[in-house]
Amino acid sequence: MLRAFHSRISTRLYSVKTAKKDAQKYTDTINLPRTKFPNRLTAAKREEQERQILDHKFAAAYLYQEQHKRKPSFVLHDGPPYANGQLHMGHAVNKILKDITLRQRVVHGQQVNYIPGWDCHGLPIELKATNSASGEQKPLDIRRKSRAFALEAIKSQKEEFRSWGVLANWQQDDIYLTFKPEFIANQLQMFYNLFERGLVYRDLKPVYWSPSSKTALAEAELEYDANFISPSVYLRFPLNGLTSSAVTKGKQIFALVWTTTPWTLPSNQAICYNSSLEYVLVRLSNRRPDELYLMASALVADFEATTQLQCEIVERLAGSDLGKCSYQHPIDKTQAALPFFDASHVQDSKGTGLVHTAPAHGPDDFLISLTNKLPIKCYVNEAGIYTDEAPDFLRGQSVLKEGNPLVLQHIAEDVVHVSQLQHSYPIDWRTKQPVIIRASEQWFINTDKLKAPAAAALEQVDIFPRANAEASKKAMLTQLHKRPYWCISRQRAWGVPIPVLYKRNSNEVVLSAALIKHLCGQLLSEGSMDFWWSKSLEELLPDELLKQLGCQAEELVKGSDIFDIWFDSGSTWSAVLKEPQQVADLYLEGYDQFTGWFQSSLLTSIAARNCAPYKALFVHGFTVDEKGHKMSKSLGNVISPKEITKKYGTDVLRWWVASHGTQHMAITVSDKLLQQSAENLSKVRGTLRYLNGVISQQQEQLDELSMAKQDGSYLNKYLLHQLLGFEEEIEKLYNAYEYNRVVSSVQNFIANQVSGIYVHLIKDRLYCGDDQELKLIRHTLTQCYRQLCKALWPITPYLIEESWSYYDATGGAFHEQTVQAHKDWTNLEANEVVNTALEIKRIINQQASDVNSWNLAVSINCTSKEQLERLIALNGKLHVPVTNSELCEILQVGSVTLHAEVEAGADVAQVKLDSSNAPLCPRCRRFSIMEQEICTRCTHILAVKQ
Repeated sequence: MLRAFHSRISTRLYSVKTAKKDAQKYTDTINLPRTKFPNRLTAAKREEQERQILDHKFAAAYLYQEQHKRKPSFVLHDGPPYANGQLHMGHAVNKILKDITLRQRVVHGQQVNYIPGWDCHGLPIELKATNSASGEQKPLDIRRKSRAFALEAIKSQKEEFRSWGVLANWQQDDIYLTFKPEFIANQLQMFYNLFERGLVYRDLKPVYWSPSSKTALAEAELEYDANFISPSVYLRFPLNGLTSSAVTKGKQIFALVWTTTPWTLPSNQAICYNSSLEYVLVRLSNRRPDELYLMASALVADFEATTQLQCEIVERLAGSDLGKCSYQHPIDKTQAALPFFDASHVQDSKGTGLVHTAPAHGPDDFLISLTNKLPIKCYVNEAGIYTDEAPDFLRGQSVLKEGNPLVLQHIAEDVVHVSQLQHSYPIDWRTKQPVIIRASEQWFINTDKLKAPAAAALEQVDIFPRANAEASKKAMLTQLHKRPYWCISRQRAWGVPIPVLYKRNSNEVVLSAALIKHLCGQLLSEGSMDFWWSKSLEELLPDELLKQLGCQAEELVKGSDIFDIWFDSGSTWSAVLKEPQQVADLYLEGYDQFTGWFQSSLLTSIAARNCAPYKALFVHGFTVDEKGHKMSKSLGNVISPKEITKKYGTDVLRWWVASHGTQHMAITVSDKLLQQSAENLSKVRGTLRYLNGVISQQQEQLDELSMAKQDGSYLNKYLLHQLLGFEEEIEKLYNAYEYNRVVSSVQNFIANQVSGIYVHLIKDRLYCGDDQELKLIRHTLTQCYRQLCKALWPITPYLIEESWSYYDATGGAFHEQTVQAHKDWTNLEANEVVNTALEIKRIINQQASDVNSWNLAVSINCTSKEQLERLIALNGKLHVPVTNSELCEILQVGSVTLHAEVEAGADVAQVKLDSSNAPLCPRCRRFSIMEQEICTRCTHILAVKQ
C-alpha cells in the first residue's frame, strides 16, 4: 500500500493575456506535431480517397503478396454467394470477416490463396430471372434469361465486394463461376467417377418435394413454419386375424390409427406396430358397444385427453400377438387383407402405437416397403396434384389444399375424432410454400458408404469460435449420421444437366467415360450446356460413340434432371484446390452451413478422394435489427451496406463487422452501433494523426542496437516492451478469429499504454526537449505507429493506407511493408521500474486534486529495498530534491526527494506533498524560474538552436 501526506496546496492564478504573449513568443521554438493528414474527411473527399486507394494500392495488393510473402499459402476457400441480386448485411459480414482473415495473414508475412466464387445456378436465380414472364416457358428461354440475370448480378456484386476492400485478384478476374465451362466439365468428370465406384445411383425413393417449385429439395433447402396447421385425425381400419377370445367373440374390431396427412391415405399399403409394446382393446364411449378398438396401452390416457372420449379397457395384448393381423384399406375396399409389420420406428410417445404406412410418402414407410417388397403407389404428380391413377373423387385436386378435406369427407364413417394441430412443418426456402414427401425417380449419393469416413475426418477439423466448437461439431456429426441419403437431382431448367441417357423402352441408364469425354468436349467448344436442350440425340451423338454405347439414337432419351445446386457448390473445392490432396486451411460461413455447404463439401471430398476439403471451419451468425428481428423489406428494417458506406465510409462498416460479427449468433445492426463504430474509429484516426505529426515522414531505419545504447529513457524502453507484448497478443487473437477482442485490445492499448501513459508523460520532453531526446521519442513512436498500422490494417485498410501515405514519402503501400517487433525490446526491468513509478503517481493524483502538479515537491519513503532501487533508477539521487529526473517526468511534479530509510517489513509507502508558489517557465511550463525569463533547460536548448 502507499500512503500520501500533503501540506496546504495554494491555488496558482493564470493570466490569459500573459499566456497569449508567451505562446506568441515561444511557439516557434516548440516541437509541436505537424502533419497534413486531415483530422476528418467530408463524405465527398472520403469517397474520392477510397477510390484512389482502391485503384492505386489495393488493386496491386493481391499480386504483390503472391510474389513477396512466404509460403505455404494460407488457403481460404470462398463459399459462393448466389448471383441473384443486391448485397445485404449478411454478405458484408461474411466477406469482410474473410478479408480480415486474409489480411491478417498477409500482414504477418504469409502468402494467401483466395479465389472468390459465385453460385450461378438454381431456383433462386431462375425465379427472379423469369418472374415477369407468363405461361409455360421453354428451357432454353429460361436458361438464356437466367444466365443474363446471373451475369448482371455477378458484375454488380463483384464491384461492391471490391469496394469493401476485399483482397483478391480482381485485376485479372481470377474468380470461379459454377456455370463456367471448365467448372462444369470438372463436375461432370466427378459425377462419372462417383457413378463408376457405386457412390452415385438412380432409384425410386420418397424425397422432400416442393409442389410450388415442381422439384425435389434437399434438407438444406428447407425452412420450418413453427405455426403450421395440420388436421389431427384418429381413424379406424377394420381389423382381421386377431386371435379370438371370449371378449372378442362376436365383436367388430378396428385398428385405431393417428395421422396428420389424410391426403396420403390412398397410398396406404400397411400398418406398422412395435412387438415390444403392450396393446389393449378398448370400448369407446361414443361408439357401439360391439365395436372394439386396438391401440397401445401407454397411449390410452393421451387419447382420452385429446379426444375427450372415455376408454374402457376390455383386454390386454402383447405386441407380438399382432403379427398375423390384416386390415381393410379405408378407401379401396377391394384391398381387404393388407398386412401388419413389426417396426422399431413405432413408439409409444404419441399417436396410438399403430402407424399408417404409405411407402411413397415417408422414409420409414419406404424402408418397410423395401424389406417387405410392398408396391410403391404414388398418385401425386410434380405439381402436387392427384393423378388419373388416384381414386375418382381426388383426380385433379391439390393434395395440400383439397386433399385432406376430400379424403376425410369420403371416409367420414371411419373418422373417430378430428381436430387441428399446430406444429413445425417444412416449407420451400424460396417460395415459402409447404412441401410434401413424394416418391420419384431421382439420383442419389450413397451417404451410407460415406458417413463413417466423413465423421472420422470431421473429428480432425478445428471449429471456431472456440466457445461453441464442441457443440457445433456434435451438431454437425448428428446431422451427418441422421442423413438418410442425398438426392442430387432437380427437375428444373437452369442448372447443369445430369449427363445421362436412358434406354427408351426399359429406362435403363446409359453412361460411359466416352460419353462424358464427348460432352465435355462439346461444352468447352460451345461455352455452355445449352446444347443438351437444343440438339437432338442424332445431332449430339456421333456414330462412333453410338457404336461404343451399343445403341441407336432413336433407342435413347436424354435425362431431364439437373444437378442439385448443393452438388454444384459442394464440388467447388475441386475447381479451386488444384493439387490432388490439397486441403483448404479454412471455410468461413454462417452457422446454417453446418447442414449445407460444410456438409455437401465434406461428402463430395470424402467420396472423391477420402479426405475433408478443409482443416478448420469458422462460423458466424446472422444480422438482426436492434429488436432482434430478422431484417426484411416487409418489416421496413433493412439497412444496406451501401447506405452505411455512403454515410460513414467503408472502414466503419468493417469496424462494425470486426466488433460484432464473431462473438454472437445474432449480429445486431443499428444506427446506434454504427454511430458508435464511427466514433471509435474517429478516435483511432486522431491517434494516428498525432503520431503522424510527431514522427513526420519516414526516416532511414536506425540500427536497433545502436538506438538502445543511446537511449537511457525508461519510458521509451517501457513502451517498446509493451509493444512486443501487444504484437504477440494481437497475433494470438487474430489466429483465434476473435476479431472483436482485437478491436478491444487496440482501443485499450491506445487509450492506456500509448495515450494515457507514454504520450501524456513525454509531452514535456517531446515539445521542449533537445534534439537527441526528440530523436529517441520519434524512434519509439515510429515503432508504435508501425505496430498500430499492423494491428489495424486487416480491419481498417483504407484508414491505414491513407495515414501511411503521409508517412511514406516514396508512395509505397503499407501492404508492401514487413513490420516485426524486435525481441531486444524485451525489458522487464523498465516495465517494473515504470509500473512502480505509476503506482506512486496514482497516489499523488488522488491527493493533489486539481492543482498544477508541476508546483509540487514530493518526498517518498519506500516500503522495500526493491521499490527504492527501482525509483533510484529513475531519480538518480537520495535525500536531495531532484527536479530534472525521469521520475519527476513520470510523476509530473516539480521535484522528488527519495529517502533511503526502509522500514523492515513495512507495507505502506509514505508520500508527502508540498506546494510551491514559484512561477513556471513560460516556454515549457514545467521548471520553476526566479529572476530569469525562462528556465535553465530551455535557455540551453534555445542557445543550441540558434
